[in-house]
Amino acid sequence: MEFYSITFVIIVAFVLKPYEAKLSTDYHDDYKNYINTVISYIHSQIVLNEKQNLKLNQCFKNNISFRQAFLPEGYMNDFRDKYSYTINVLNFKYTGILKKFLNYIDIILQQCKQFRDENLWENFICCVTSLVEEVKNSKTMFENLYNAMKFISEIDVRYVFNGNNVPNAIVDEIDFFKQFVLQYTSETVSFDLNSLPNLKDSETKFKNLNEFYAVASEKVNIMFQNNNLIDTFIETNSITNQITECSNKNDSYLVYLTCSNLNAFYNETIDIWYKNLGFDLFFNPIIPKFIPPIDLDINQNDGIKALNILRRESGWKKMEHISIIYNGKQFSVDWVIKDEINYLNFQIKKEHVIQLLRCRYTEIIKNYYTLLSAILFLCNADDNDDYNHCLIELYNSFNKSKLMLEGLHLALITLNKLSISTDNINSQSNLQNILNWVTGFLRLLKNNELFQDSYDEQLYIKKMELINNLLTDFSKFFVDFRKELRSDLGYIKNRCLIKKPFYDKFKIINDFRYSTTVLKNAYPQYLIQKYHTACNYFVKFCEDAYTSCYEDMGFRKIYFATNA
Repeated sequence: MEFYSITFVIIVAFVLKPYEAKLSTDYHDDYKNYINTVISYIHSQIVLNEKQNLKLNQCFKNNISFRQAFLPEGYMNDFRDKYSYTINVLNFKYTGILKKFLNYIDIILQQCKQFRDENLWENFICCVTSLVEEVKNSKTMFENLYNAMKFISEIDVRYVFNGNNVPNAIVDEIDFFKQFVLQYTSETVSFDLNSLPNLKDSETKFKNLNEFYAVASEKVNIMFQNNNLIDTFIETNSITNQITECSNKNDSYLVYLTCSNLNAFYNETIDIWYKNLGFDLFFNPIIPKFIPPIDLDINQNDGIKALNILRRESGWKKMEHISIIYNGKQFSVDWVIKDEINYLNFQIKKEHVIQLLRCRYTEIIKNYYTLLSAILFLCNADDNDDYNHCLIELYNSFNKSKLMLEGLHLALITLNKLSISTDNINSQSNLQNILNWVTGFLRLLKNNELFQDSYDEQLYIKKMELINNLLTDFSKFFVDFRKELRSDLGYIKNRCLIKKPFYDKFKIINDFRYSTTVLKNAYPQYLIQKYHTACNYFVKFCEDAYTSCYEDMGFRKIYFATNA
């Protein structure tokens, strides 16, 4: 395996078009001030939007949290409270937008159903076609709402609020709507009354729209149940009554009018709940106060390159059973790696990626230790002659694990040199424990080259002497390592959700003892084959771990990309 001496030059200027990024000598304070500025702006715009909304104000009268959210700026000195109140209001309003969208959809669906029940097939086809077009027209609105909530979700609140949980933006729920809409906008067929789809196609779309409405309504209703701030019955009937009164009970006109109202609703939502809140200013900042700071202690340009290399590699497929816990919410591997990493989301993305790697590396080291312990248990369970042979097999296999340990070590050192990994020992994304463990195992390997596939009998006595020395070192290291690992695993549920259970020592031992390969041998070949089976399994585990956690993660590529 080829290793590189990696040297990274810390840049003091990072040019971002169309503006220059703010360089920060006190990044933590500047990042917190930047987030405070953004949230304060959103908060002030929400107040302007809603101070005339009597219905919303009526809802707030019975809810202290939301009432406080609209207090004048001077009355809310605690940033964490202001942040929480603002996100709660955004969640509340965006949930209302989803509900209103579904109410409009329901009106048209019911009218389409009436046409179908009355066998008015041409009207039915036209109704479904109109509804599909209006779903397509919602694309920009849902993209804007999603981008707004994605921006909120990519604020590193753990960094800003020192680990205290605050509300999470409802980005997943909005993404559900957006993904549904994108299914239709990917179709190239345009709306043309002179060439309407056939009945079968309309029936299929009608069925899909009803299924979407049912699932989406359940999601939204659950969201409303959590805040109990909107009387959804009144809201639904308000829309229905208003449209019905204007339609003069002309069914076709009812569909037309509802579609017209939908388009007005889209435009109004984009203006009030996206543009007016300043999200365009945040995504393309030209005003200095909305430009995110850059940490001078990090070569952020190289960091962004490195993280984007990692997220594109295939090694993540081996981690699909792992999710991270951040701010009380689960984030899957797909969520962590799906978006391009840039200057806006770098702070949170590096936390997510490193926390995910910590979960995976912890799993690897825990299972690695369990396998070694299981083989050592097998050795101790047999008589002296077989015990010595077993230990030789164990140490030979242990030597072969060096490639995996060196790969993990180089990956960890690379992340440290890029300053992507945090040095805060209490952080869920701190990798220091992993590095210490890997370094400890490598230190054990340092004087173990004698056993590399050498079975010369003249060396047997010398081997046995060295075995005793190594066994003493092994035992001492295992005692200390076991304590540290147990302590670390005691908190793992705060940062990781790992669906696959860790290896169980005694289950592994039984698997080795009673495998088909072992049982078909008579004594004493049975004992020898048992060691071979266990050690071969261990070596294969290490080879797979090296491939998935180093080669397939792109750490070799990072060197070339960041030193080009």
